[in-house]
Amino acid sequence: MLERHLQETYEYLFDTAHRALKEGGSFAPFGAGIRKTGEQIHTNVDLPIDRSAPQDHISGLIAGFRLDEKENGLIAAGLVFDGRARSDDAAALCFHLEVANGQAVEVIVPYARRTAEQIAFDDPQVSEVQPEIFSDLN
Repeated sequence: MLERHLQETYEYLFDTAHRALKEGGSFAPFGAGIRKTGEQIHTNVDLPIDRSAPQDHISGLIAGFRLDEKENGLIAAGLVFDGRARSDDAAALCFHLEVANGQAVEVIVPYARRTAEQIAFDDPQVSEVQPEIFSDLN
């Protein structure tokens, strides 16, 4: 059951990030989650892009997820940013996804821009990582 929520969160983040890339390039990190009620949420951090780094957004997203978990209860949560693949430094969508039982994965999806609106994605690289969103809860 939790794996399904992880997959749904990944698909939502991927589709939204893909749309943002097609609309004009890069984007600030953002997140999504599924509450215990089944409600899907979208979240971002309102920071000035010219004076903030992606890590500032990511830290804010994680803090927001922890607060949402405390107030509403989350089953799954994740975030995405436009970054680089470690293997070859190619442009990549970088995901961090977790479920409430503490399972966490990193998904790196390298991509190449063919035209302004056409993006070719490579195979995802998936690895288990330490939880950061639900880490204090288990």
